[in-house]
Amino acid sequence: MKTSIPEELLPLLQDLGERLLEGNSLSESLSCLCEQLTQRFSYPLAWVAIREASEDISVHARARDSRSSRDPSRLTDEDRRCMESVLDTQTTLHLQEERHRGRSRSMAYPAKLVVPLRMRDRAFGVMAIYGAHRDTFDPLTIQWIEQLARHMTIILSLATVRKETEARIFHLAHHDPLTDLPNRLLFSDRLKQALAQAKRHGRGVGVLFVDLDHFKPINDSLGHETGDALLKIVADRLVRCVRRTDTIARLSGDEFTMVLQDLNREQDAGHVAQKVLEAICRPATVGDRTIPITASVGIALYPFDATDPDALIAQADRAMYRAKEKGGHCYQFVSGEMNAQAFKQLAPAKKRRSKR
Repeated sequence: MKTSIPEELLPLLQDLGERLLEGNSLSESLSCLCEQLTQRFSYPLAWVAIREASEDISVHARARDSRSSRDPSRLTDEDRRCMESVLDTQTTLHLQEERHRGRSRSMAYPAKLVVPLRMRDRAFGVMAIYGAHRDTFDPLTIQWIEQLARHMTIILSLATVRKETEARIFHLAHHDPLTDLPNRLLFSDRLKQALAQAKRHGRGVGVLFVDLDHFKPINDSLGHETGDALLKIVADRLVRCVRRTDTIARLSGDEFTMVLQDLNREQDAGHVAQKVLEAICRPATVGDRTIPITASVGIALYPFDATDPDALIAQADRAMYRAKEKGGHCYQFVSGEMNAQAFKQLAPAKKRRSKR
């Protein structure tokens, strides 16, 4: 018996592969495949359903028969039972309308074929095709459609691997390999987006430049492995200091930067900076060593200190160096007026801590 894919089905597979390689969504690509099945072969209805890892079912369908009242994008209870049966048994289900005259019509169409989509010995979805006649699906046609399903699965598998690889390459290109924080490239993009959004909505943005105090002597005396472990600890502490909508990046060495979005008041950036200092200054345990660490933080504010992304980073960097000049373990705004306000707010808190 003939086992190769018939020539009529090859354009469907080629189109599916090309659509996925061009970056079209899986939903759009599978819907187009179903549409071609209904148009080229006069099947009244075709759909592909995939069970996601979350157990949700996504349906991609096309119906040629406009007289049908059913919504092809929604599965009936009978459809779901057929799908579950095929997923469990991993075998094709072929249903035909009963021949008995006078029997009530229990099927929407006289014939239905539900074929499993398998990957690595696991059925993850089904392809269902309906026939306008009871004998639509003879043994040869069933074999062809099963072959179509197998080749579809191969294409979907290759497209999935390609998509995962591209996502991994993108992640590596935009994240620091040591801490997995955004790198300079992604930080710059996030900052530009934050400034554009702030300009549209009239909100403030804070840029914090964080540099560890005396990190080089620690790195040189205890070794780079200890230094790397310390940077990972600091990165984890920084992430806990901000909202999920904010961005933390590692630029290089022991330099970290932050984008604080949607600031209601300029002083809020100072509150975050103080939170950062308190989080970092807790001694870090690396192996059998307890290492004391502190940091210096510079703060630049949009739109007061600069409106250009690079200028904001440069201003925050200069403010950080002023914090270093004051002995470290403190933060400085670009604006002297903001520093004076911050000092007034911090003075009572420092006095209370000194009395404890």
